[in-house]
Amino acid sequence: MLKLAKHTYNSFTKWVYNVLYDQVYQRKLNSPLGYMTLLFVSLVIAVGVAKIHFLVGIGIVAGLIGIATVFACLFETKLGFYLSTGVSFFVFYLNRMVNDALPVGILIDVMIFMNFTGIYFRKTLIRERYWQYSKNPITYIYFIYLAFMLVEAFNPSMYSIGGWIFAFRKYLNFMMIYFVALHVFESFDDVKQFFKIWLSLCALSGFYGVFQQWVGLLPFEEYWVVSDPLKYRLYFQGGTIRKFSFLSDPTSYGILMASTALSAIALAMGPVSKKHRRYLLIGALGMMLGMAFSGTRTAYAMLPAGLVLYIMMTITSRKTLAFAIISTMVFVVVIFGPFHSNGTINRIRSTFQSEDESLNVRDVNRHYIQPYIWRHPLGGGMSTSGVGGEIYNPGHPLAGFPPDSGFLKTALEAGWVGLILGCILYFIVMQTGIRQYYRTRNPELRTYYLAIMVNIFSMIIANYAQVAIGQIPGAFMFYGSLAMIIKLRSFDTNTQTENKSVLNKTELK
Repeated sequence: MLKLAKHTYNSFTKWVYNVLYDQVYQRKLNSPLGYMTLLFVSLVIAVGVAKIHFLVGIGIVAGLIGIATVFACLFETKLGFYLSTGVSFFVFYLNRMVNDALPVGILIDVMIFMNFTGIYFRKTLIRERYWQYSKNPITYIYFIYLAFMLVEAFNPSMYSIGGWIFAFRKYLNFMMIYFVALHVFESFDDVKQFFKIWLSLCALSGFYGVFQQWVGLLPFEEYWVVSDPLKYRLYFQGGTIRKFSFLSDPTSYGILMASTALSAIALAMGPVSKKHRRYLLIGALGMMLGMAFSGTRTAYAMLPAGLVLYIMMTITSRKTLAFAIISTMVFVVVIFGPFHSNGTINRIRSTFQSEDESLNVRDVNRHYIQPYIWRHPLGGGMSTSGVGGEIYNPGHPLAGFPPDSGFLKTALEAGWVGLILGCILYFIVMQTGIRQYYRTRNPELRTYYLAIMVNIFSMIIANYAQVAIGQIPGAFMFYGSLAMIIKLRSFDTNTQTENKSVLNKTELK
């Protein structure tokens, strides 16, 4: 009976997929069924505009665009992944135009889910193994953490299961991004293509932040900031409004710009043409300026931390030694230079001053909450701290307590057991990437390993001061980078195998 039900389900799944694929992707709705569908949609739009409101027509058109995007995510894995990445950059910008009326999170979740579902359908049709790229330490540790998340559902300290569902859904989204990326990066050219798209989007975001600083916010952006007193108080620092570009907030913007600028610098220092090096350095400059104008002190610390890792991994290169000297001189001038009237530079300097008030408050909060962490090995439960705690677990001891750090949030909600597991996870990621960097002999692959590792390392550093890992759109780069670490090794192996076969043929001749 079970086998019959499974067979029926698989047959129905294949039928639905084949019909949609044939009508939408192959025929482009150029068929009787397609004509009927378009006629029906046209009638619905006409009736909606005539009988209800003209905004109904706009809403339906927007819905059709959304449906087309969903179909792209379902049938074209690579295109869907790139679309999801691009939409995640600009969806907050569009949301500000309507004063945060759009369900942004749901939109991104649906696109990720449809992208992942498309892989499932494709593998079902071609009878390919579902977990083809899963035999590696990074996947293993993430599955272990997934099992730990399931255990957290039974945490007795948690007041509501709703908060756990929210956190678990978010974690599943990250896992889906990771597995989709494993299937998107089928060749080294795919990795290069993703980097081109990502760097272009980040450079555009960086220069738009510069536009906001030098020209000013657009009217709808300014209204979005000043309409909320709390938001205005957080954004107005040092006599100016912190810039956020297309992203959700200045913190996410600054962190994203810092991590991606590091990747651009690492690629520019590699074996690239002068034209590409020029583009990379211009993009990195725009990102660093955007980072500076965001007023995000965490981002200011990320940049030197990532550069230190880059210098340590390439210390034997003369180019690196020259770069290290120049970088150190620039850092010293910015921190100790004789100019004190610039608000942006003053905020950068405050990052490296131990007497800063906000940093001291965070240290006090960490010491205050440590006894609770020690008494609760599994933590207080998912979504019990901060604003999430007030929403899902009101009255909880952690509700409203500010988890200013990603590591602190993990310790509060998942306990010291979850914190240890999370640290092991990041250690395995760093160890795997750095080990593969030193094992490969391909200069281009080594450059991409460097670009990935400085990005990931800077995000881990940022997670100490902010909830940095998992923010949209940065999650696409972070979890995509994990997939790239795994797949780059296979590209290197393929290259070595091809070289060996060529040598063997030459020797036989």
